[in-house]
Amino acid sequence: MEHFLRALLVVIGVVVEANAQQVCYAGLGCFSRGGDYPDALPQSPAEINTQFLLYTRANPATEQGIMYDDTGSVLNSYFDSSKKTKFLVHGYMDDRTEEWLILAREAILAREDVNVIVVDWGGGANSINYIQVAANTRLVGAQVARLITYLMQLTFLSESSVHLIGHSLGAHISGYAGERLQPRPARITALDAAEPGFQGMPTHARLDPSDAMFVDAIHTDGDSILTLGFGMSQPVGHLDFYPNGGTEQPGCEESILDFIISEGLIDGGKYFVTCNHKRAHKLFIDSISSACPWLGYPCSDWEEFRAGRCLSCSAAGCHRMGYDADKNTLSAGTQNVKLYLTTEGESPYCHRKEHWVTVSMSPGADFREVQEMYVTLHGTGGSSAPVMVVQDDKDFEPGEAYVFLVGTAADLGTVTSVDVLWEEDDDWYNPFTWFNNPTLLLDSITVDTAGSSTYSTTTFCTSANGLAEGQTISVTAGGCGGPITG
Repeated sequence: MEHFLRALLVVIGVVVEANAQQVCYAGLGCFSRGGDYPDALPQSPAEINTQFLLYTRANPATEQGIMYDDTGSVLNSYFDSSKKTKFLVHGYMDDRTEEWLILAREAILAREDVNVIVVDWGGGANSINYIQVAANTRLVGAQVARLITYLMQLTFLSESSVHLIGHSLGAHISGYAGERLQPRPARITALDAAEPGFQGMPTHARLDPSDAMFVDAIHTDGDSILTLGFGMSQPVGHLDFYPNGGTEQPGCEESILDFIISEGLIDGGKYFVTCNHKRAHKLFIDSISSACPWLGYPCSDWEEFRAGRCLSCSAAGCHRMGYDADKNTLSAGTQNVKLYLTTEGESPYCHRKEHWVTVSMSPGADFREVQEMYVTLHGTGGSSAPVMVVQDDKDFEPGEAYVFLVGTAADLGTVTSVDVLWEEDDDWYNPFTWFNNPTLLLDSITVDTAGSSTYSTTTFCTSANGLAEGQTISVTAGGCGGPITG
């Protein structure tokens, strides 16, 4: 009887080992638990209920369901193997209704005449049991690979036209699909690949550069899961982009109350927790229709970048982040190149230029506790908005220099003047501070602007009287040196 039941399970495509350490599905392979993988077996294909939803310019808003081993579903659809094919794969607790899938699909079809296939695995993603959901990614990856193989056999789709775009766990699904394909797909784009269960694991258990001919990754939520960071900080691609350092994104620093007021109780709470994690797909979608360069600069880490030690593209080269990342030229063997850039806190996100503003205190200056400082840059090509470079108090000590990173949405050309506005942290309980008129006594302000092969530096000398508190003071080049090139 036992042999009969086992034979029956094989016929219907399911084999579960007696010790429940492995499960096998016809056409998809066998999956084990534990070791380098989550300590759970994937749910069955029927439970996960993965659906492949095709959109083209002929049906931009109404999906057509296609499936491997269903010839009619493909041949009776608008799928065209002569065009590029983009797969969009969602992550944890999502499904086809996720907003970024809709926005990405619309933006891609507006830009290019391609096939867009949304991978809806909501039946296996919408569970509070994260370990189970993470285990399901391997089976979904196998299903994606099977569909691509089927399309290659049935319609002569070329692997060179396949681009998988995955957010969170969807990034690892894309990796699992890629590693099953020979030849490899042309490209995988990882949008803040999920950290829990994947960070630090061997390459066969997570996304890595070998999963496609080109793998690019955008990291936006790389703090530890213990501090509600859901994305990987570990580089996983040929090119790894870390906008704003890859952890805390501008516009996500609001309190949970602010999010609830603007979005409502349920959505507000969700956005508060996932704001940094979701920023990756917002940046990617913005880049689809943007002419902005989205230039990332190679640097060892964010602190070095913020300190102004990576002002040019160096031998590693600068590279474009986002939809057009595949237009970068890479030398053989290039992988895990870490690239840094800044963005705005809302769309349009792109900064065209990166500047480092160095404020040098005079040795004879008085100590100041600066509560806030704003900097505005003016150049031959335009002006920046005021940028807050000091928030929540910073000590300014005599003879010390302080470097602030300022990204600008416009290319300002040569910086010709700098506006500075600062406020001191007054002690309200000390009446001697109520009527004083403090000044910030500086030696100079220097602005370094990053460039492809060189960087430009402009030095500004300030008045001997210093910068008065609460007043916008403009300083111009000259007196202690004009623009120079480094």
